[in-house]
Amino acid sequence: MKVREIRAFFNLSIIGFLLISGCVSVSPPMSVESNPTGIRFEERPELSPEQEALIIRRTQREQEILSSELNAESAAELALLHNPLIERALETLGMPGFDRLQLVHITNPNFNRGRPPSTMETRIERMSSVNAMTWVIMPALNPIGTLEERSGRIRAADEIVALLFLAKRSWVNAVAAKQAVQYYKDVVTALEAGREIMESMRQVGNATELELLRAQTLYADAVTTLVTLEITAAVEYERFVQVLGLWGDDADSVKLPDRLPEIPRSVIGPEGLEARAVSQRFDVHAGRLEGLSGEAGVNARADVRTAWLAYRGAYDLATLSINEIVPLANRRSEEQLKLYNGMLVGVFDLVTDATERIDAVNSALEAMKVFWLAEVELQRAMAGVGVSAVSIQQGQQNGFRPVATYHVH
Repeated sequence: MKVREIRAFFNLSIIGFLLISGCVSVSPPMSVESNPTGIRFEERPELSPEQEALIIRRTQREQEILSSELNAESAAELALLHNPLIERALETLGMPGFDRLQLVHITNPNFNRGRPPSTMETRIERMSSVNAMTWVIMPALNPIGTLEERSGRIRAADEIVALLFLAKRSWVNAVAAKQAVQYYKDVVTALEAGREIMESMRQVGNATELELLRAQTLYADAVTTLVTLEITAAVEYERFVQVLGLWGDDADSVKLPDRLPEIPRSVIGPEGLEARAVSQRFDVHAGRLEGLSGEAGVNARADVRTAWLAYRGAYDLATLSINEIVPLANRRSEEQLKLYNGMLVGVFDLVTDATERIDAVNSALEAMKVFWLAEVELQRAMAGVGVSAVSIQQGQQNGFRPVATYHVH
């Protein structure tokens, strides 16, 4: 089952539900407009010329992004521009109608008394997340209001910046799933050829029934795996477009690359990461405002160290799989083929060796995915957002208390 076919099935199911639900009588709200489906929606409030201009510029940028293959960074930008969660969060922060393009591309000139953030544009520190944080952190940490209002503002700011990393993680998962499907299609083709050869050999008595059954089983298992991978790819694609806030034609127009990027030649070292994290993390700024910078700093350093250790370990495993294990599996297959040409092994030995090579490649693909997810997690740790980098508690000065950030993949 293909990704597009699964999407078509879901769309058909939704249409059927809407047709059924159209038979239900509902009292309309005071201000509504009708549409051809029979469903009634609240009218949108009138927009000022400035608001309309902002929406036009934002829409143009969204279409520009959608016209090309998405990478992790463009996916994060598109989520920040289009996901409706952002507008609700901005309203909570007292920033309704704020220019989202400015949120992504421009640093708040009033942040940190006009001094630029202590960061640099690297694979780990991306200016999009830094820029967004400079706009939302001050309204989020405003001590005015009830405990519930202050908690809501902190959650809203956290959601805005964390959405960038959620979009990147979703992109990695979607591309990795697509890559696994493409690879396993080749696997199924190869095992199908091996099964057909074995069937022909069995007909002339050059293969046993057991060898034929083994070849048929390997092929059937591969087909089952491919179907499972196609379903996984469809699910990951749907999750990805949901994070972007897309639906309809825009969701169908999303272009993903066929494979994840190559693993970098060098790894980001830990030098200076903790110091830069302490200077820019969300929870550290909260702690500094409330005289709790020491506790916030300890939590920030622990979070960054943990994320970097996972990142470094994932890098080592990925490079080992790609540079050592897969080449060894390929060399073993070449030697096996030489033995087959010399009539020293049979077809089934080649098929068995092929499955071992498949396992090696699958492990390498999984290691690549884990590495890129680990890099996104390190980016998140540098920003200090996630589930919630800051909690508000009674009994603390102005109610703020920095806590360790925990994030679940």
